[in-house]
Amino acid sequence: MMKAIVFGGTGFIGGHVVEQLNLAGHQVTATVRHTSNTTFLESLGVRVVKLDFSDRAAIGNVIEGHEVVYNCTADAKLHTHINLNAPVEIELTKTLIETAALHGAFRFIQLSTIVIYDFRSGEPIEESYDSQPEYLIQRLGLEREKAAEEAGRKAGIETILLRPASTIGVRDVSSFFARLFMAHASDQYPMVGSGATKVSLVDTRDVGRAMAWLGTYNRPQHDNGIYLLKGFDTTWKELKTEIDRAAGRVAKIVHIPEALTDEQMMQYKLTPFAIKTFTVNRIWDDNKIRKLGFKTNYSIADAVEAAVKDISSL
Repeated sequence: MMKAIVFGGTGFIGGHVVEQLNLAGHQVTATVRHTSNTTFLESLGVRVVKLDFSDRAAIGNVIEGHEVVYNCTADAKLHTHINLNAPVEIELTKTLIETAALHGAFRFIQLSTIVIYDFRSGEPIEESYDSQPEYLIQRLGLEREKAAEEAGRKAGIETILLRPASTIGVRDVSSFFARLFMAHASDQYPMVGSGATKVSLVDTRDVGRAMAWLGTYNRPQHDNGIYLLKGFDTTWKELKTEIDRAAGRVAKIVHIPEALTDEQMMQYKLTPFAIKTFTVNRIWDDNKIRKLGFKTNYSIADAVEAAVKDISSL
């Protein structure tokens, strides 16, 4: 059993990290802002601490005694204004790493994102792929990883990064899948082109399991500690079929051409980033983490069924 502390535990993925750590039998503290809704975390029976994330002394006090620190905090989203000096993504990450090292933690695990990868290749991508960011959100993701790695080296704490595929799971109110399901429920399911573009996805429970596993695994020598994670490969059309099955109805499709004018993008409420996501294969090669011993548990059917049931109950 390890003593783990999670920052950002009320987020969609962060909540699953806390849950899976708890299910694995670890001693867990979830550290959140004073304004956060902690109902779910409290239902797990884990220790919940509310504090001001700008108070370095308070952060140090709560980290004291923990062996592994998890950072699942995030502020920037695809649809928000992006600041490359983002206080949460950059400054808070540095603060948490430096403070973790000062207060005796031996490992820091950063939740990263596959958004960092560009759209130049439609072939399977692994960790060493040299991404050339086209969008600010991609640059910010890379800057955060760089800041985490540099801060970890300077502070002398082992720093690990997980880049999970886009997630499907329960307690989802705003991710891509929640938006797709809402469109499905109103018979406005968007299908760009034929829907044959390939995509790697993952059940959020498996992301939480992977984060928990990274807390205790034996990191090989000369391993940079950066890992991709996916659960399954599918296509956007196959995903729609799974949602139809889980929802018990076949939703109508809004057919969208692959090449759109600016006016059409506004009409369909799509961004250039979204269009590329729907038209460029986004397949991840996560053999690295699997060869070290981690395996996912949940299929596309498992993930979609659980998410649809949860969203439908809201």
